[in-house]
Amino acid sequence: MAPIRPFETPPAPEIPVLEDVVNPGDGNPMPPVPPTAMPDRRKPKTSAIAKEILSEMLSERIAALTDRLLREAAADMQALLMDKVWEKLRAEIPAIVTAALKENGHED
Repeated sequence: MAPIRPFETPPAPEIPVLEDVVNPGDGNPMPPVPPTAMPDRRKPKTSAIAKEILSEMLSERIAALTDRLLREAAADMQALLMDKVWEKLRAEIPAIVTAALKENGHED
């Protein structure tokens, strides 16, 4: 079975980028369209209260994400440490048992 590599992405199809000339169906390049006079429709000014609410919402969500990620990382580290402890116990307990048996006259 092939190893899983989550960070490898398959090649993407050719997608035009902003600098590419786009040809219509007849194959002739289209001349750039000059910008037309747009009416002045600027976004209405956001009030300071709305910005403060948005800031609080973002802060809460970021804090919750940070909290969750730290808890998951701590759980992962604890599991890793427990695995290492069990590996060391499995490796060292037979020698301890053998030494104790030899000291008490139970040699094999």
